[in-house]
Amino acid sequence: MKFFGAFVASLAALGLFAAAAADDEAELFVQGILDQAEPHLAAATETERFDGIADLVDEHVDMRRVSRFVLGQYARKLSDAQKAAYDPLFRQYATQVYQNVLSEYAGETLKVTGSVDRSERDIIVNSKIANPKPGSSFADLVVHWRVYRNRDGALTVVDAGADNVWLALEQRATFTSVIANNGGPPVGIDALIADLHEKTGK
Repeated sequence: MKFFGAFVASLAALGLFAAAAADDEAELFVQGILDQAEPHLAAATETERFDGIADLVDEHVDMRRVSRFVLGQYARKLSDAQKAAYDPLFRQYATQVYQNVLSEYAGETLKVTGSVDRSERDIIVNSKIANPKPGSSFADLVVHWRVYRNRDGALTVVDAGADNVWLALEQRATFTSVIANNGGPPVGIDALIADLHEKTGK
């Protein structure tokens, strides 16, 4: 992740990010999700909060695309049987990650602050906590949303992060390490599936 942060900083220093256009459509898309999330983040119980976040993840996150991205070079190595086991486990795992991460902002309101088109289909939308409480650890936190534009123009979320630490990138590093450390495919993929069973309790 240090490399990624340095890479982003170097692009900014070169002015490449500044030259990229903002994307109003993607900003409106993310703000719509954040507006939907607000009552869920303010829910009285964890169960209500988690259920609401799960609904948002199902509706707006391109889980198929993310599930293959996090496998890196091993994405094409899954057998049909492994796909049948991996896909629902990853969906459950990723949903739990979003539930836990977003719950950190319970009671807060996130507002979009801008965006950068990395390409026509790949957009980074930034957001911050609106009106943070005095002394809040979130006061200067930038929460990022990576948005993908499909060929038909539909927008989906493919990653999220804070201060240039990205969930899917972190997951990719972890998943590919598990596969490699267990001898690579197919055995290493079976080890990853077993690890996901343990993490999700499924």
